[in-house]
Amino acid sequence: MAVQDYCIRIRPLVRHYSGDTGLVVDSGDTMFLALADALGHGREAWESAEIVRRYMAKNHRMDLAELVEGLHDHVRRKGARGAVIGACRLEKKTGALRYLSIGDITIRKFGATPKTLVSIPGIVGEATRTLHQRATRLDDGDVLALYSDGVNYHFRLEDYPLMLKHDASTIARNIIETFGKDHDDASCIVLRYRK
Repeated sequence: MAVQDYCIRIRPLVRHYSGDTGLVVDSGDTMFLALADALGHGREAWESAEIVRRYMAKNHRMDLAELVEGLHDHVRRKGARGAVIGACRLEKKTGALRYLSIGDITIRKFGATPKTLVSIPGIVGEATRTLHQRATRLDDGDVLALYSDGVNYHFRLEDYPLMLKHDASTIARNIIETFGKDHDDASCIVLRYRK
């Protein structure tokens, strides 16, 4: 099994505090990737994002729907700000990808068969709908990108033609620098999949 190339990149709007947070856990045969954007900006948003990140780190092996439902209750109990969440579990050997996105975290696959993965409306900790994880597959060489609403949703591969040639760190940096919005925290997780 090939080593997966990935990068988490976060650019705060307010000095050192970002309400965006990311997590990647490599468990051998699988990888868990999650990006969250707590409501607002600054220190309070950062504190809420940390509550979300710690919960996901502790519970990353759970079914994605159960994880997000548990996170919803946890955020409410802690009195933290709500957050939008995108979470994925990758089977590294086969490329099978299960995902769940609540709110405006975008999950996109770039490669031979590009695809924007479906997100459902809601805010974890405030209001969500019935949660169901969905599935797709990554092919060798595909790039998976999760990004917050601080990144222009509509960028195209034609806007960044070298994406499929760059490593994950370069892609993440270019997404934030080129497509990041100046009035919001911006974050992304990029994974270049190799079989």
